[in-house]
Amino acid sequence: MAVEKFSISLPEEVVAGIDQLADADGVTRSALIREATAEYIARRASAEYAEKRAQRLDAVIDGFEAIAADWGPDERTAADLVREIREESLGDA
Repeated sequence: MAVEKFSISLPEEVVAGIDQLADADGVTRSALIREATAEYIARRASAEYAEKRAQRLDAVIDGFEAIAADWGPDERTAADLVREIREESLGDA
């Protein structure tokens, strides 16, 4: 199996967590990151992940529909509404 090396930047607290887990498992950082990445890729590729993602998206759509029902007919797109909500919430900060 060919191996490709590359650099990544991670926050110090993430590196500390990686080091703790690697030490506890008696493996190198690289081995821990390799295993974690492989598991993440497998999980993302699974049908269960796709179903959960679809459920989250359905919940978002339901939320938009609820907002639209409260506001009534409107010519704005969903993206326009989200931008307005974001701007309103940032204005309150």
